[in-house]
Amino acid sequence: MHIESVHIEGFRCFSTFDLDLDPQLNIVVGDNECGKSSLLEAINLVLSGQLSGRSARYELDPYLFNIKMVADYFAGLRAGGKNSPPKILIEAYLHDDGSSAAGQLRGTNNTKRKDCPGLSLAIEPDKKLNDDFRAYTSAPDSPALVPVEYYDVVWRSFANNSVNARHLPVRATAIDTSTHRSNYGAQRYMSRLVSECLSTEQQRELSLAYRKLRHSFQEQAGIKAINADLQGLPGAISSKKLTVAMDMSARSTWDASIAAHLDDLPFDLIGKGEQSQVKMKLAIGAADDSNILLIEEPENHLSHSNMSRLIDEIKTRGSSKQIILTTHSSFVLNKLGLDKIKLLSPSKRPLTFSDLTSETLKFFMKLPGYDTLRLILSPKCILVEGPSDELIVQKAYKVQYGRLPLEDGIDVISVARTFKRFLEIGKALNLDIRVVTDNDGDVARLKKKFKDYMGPNAGKIRICYDPDEESHTLEPQLLKANSLGTLNTILGRSDATEDSLLKYMEKNKTEYALKVLMSDEPLEFPQYIKDAISI
Repeated sequence: MHIESVHIEGFRCFSTFDLDLDPQLNIVVGDNECGKSSLLEAINLVLSGQLSGRSARYELDPYLFNIKMVADYFAGLRAGGKNSPPKILIEAYLHDDGSSAAGQLRGTNNTKRKDCPGLSLAIEPDKKLNDDFRAYTSAPDSPALVPVEYYDVVWRSFANNSVNARHLPVRATAIDTSTHRSNYGAQRYMSRLVSECLSTEQQRELSLAYRKLRHSFQEQAGIKAINADLQGLPGAISSKKLTVAMDMSARSTWDASIAAHLDDLPFDLIGKGEQSQVKMKLAIGAADDSNILLIEEPENHLSHSNMSRLIDEIKTRGSSKQIILTTHSSFVLNKLGLDKIKLLSPSKRPLTFSDLTSETLKFFMKLPGYDTLRLILSPKCILVEGPSDELIVQKAYKVQYGRLPLEDGIDVISVARTFKRFLEIGKALNLDIRVVTDNDGDVARLKKKFKDYMGPNAGKIRICYDPDEESHTLEPQLLKANSLGTLNTILGRSDATEDSLLKYMEKNKTEYALKVLMSDEPLEFPQYIKDAISI
């Protein structure tokens, strides 16, 4: 069983949010603070009833609620209004596989009144505490924070029955290697994963062995001598016998005390990349009884080669599960498939790439090193062919506006000769893109190449080039816009002819472009580059 869609209201950065999910793989991307982690947290919450590994009832805090909704509520109260208190609602619409378990969750107890299996979790004011809630919110000195002490967690199925995590036919495993807490926290997380990989009999044997070890501690001669000395201390400490011993209570268990080791090193002392990789693989292996994997930034702390191996592991081991994965890595995105992307934006509905051609999808999967996320997440960008073009465009922008493009949120991306692959993505998302390209001495051929991105169907895409076929690349274009003397001064050259200087520039593209970028001498730029930076 998998999730077909989720609906979220009032949770963290989401006021109202809907997202359709692929039954197999979903790659969630977006800028910082757009809600990627909150989305995984919300899905885990509605499927498990837990926050931070504990029942949500014991983990409520005011900052779970959408800040704007809370502010509007208290502002309305101060103005004498009677608007509804803030609440959180998370709904998971599940696929109906025809099983009896799905039938038990089926109903219309959801926002869309859709007849399907599903789960709903609401965090709302406890009706039994209405008087206390009103007294708090009406008091003028009460802080403008949700009084979670008067809230209740209502977890029900779409059949309007209360649910229990143990008996749910759908189960999620949340895997987050991105946060390295204290050593103790890391060890507890690791011990939990190891525990989940062990059979019941193995866990029992380990627990018994640990109990015997604790008991034998105080039988050692040195410990007996210490306890004899403690018993001889004056009675000012206590009238009872004072000794030291291992904690034998239920709170002291093997999984809290025994540390995992790799090559005889405690787990928290090995490299962060190895920690991340081991955690991820153990968690995937321990999730055999889960339908859904929630994975946060699998690339964290990993080298390029290890990241590639881990992605293969996710694809192989998670092939029978629904995976919802967040990432900041273009490599992960390209390798797993652009058609599985869910692009989150604070101001827009989630976007997908379901209409990309199979050729473009295969291209990026085979060559995953391209910075597709730079394109996807840039409000505006300029695509160029190579490093020299990138440097010249950067310089032109700085001359025009007194700052570099990135300071205005404009990314200049070198894409070699793969313009059309990137433009296909740009057109699917209606991105604001300028292309700086040579005419290569054949304008008719250039127009044919970019015919889908010119004219009324171009959207926000503009192809910028010079129609002068005699000046077919950037170098002769710069010579056309400037005198030989100007360029000699900027480049530290003394060429007697334009042909001589042109040969140097064409042979040393990045070197001359870097000199242009660093120079304070006045320079004119070709009109097509000026057109590209006018965005």
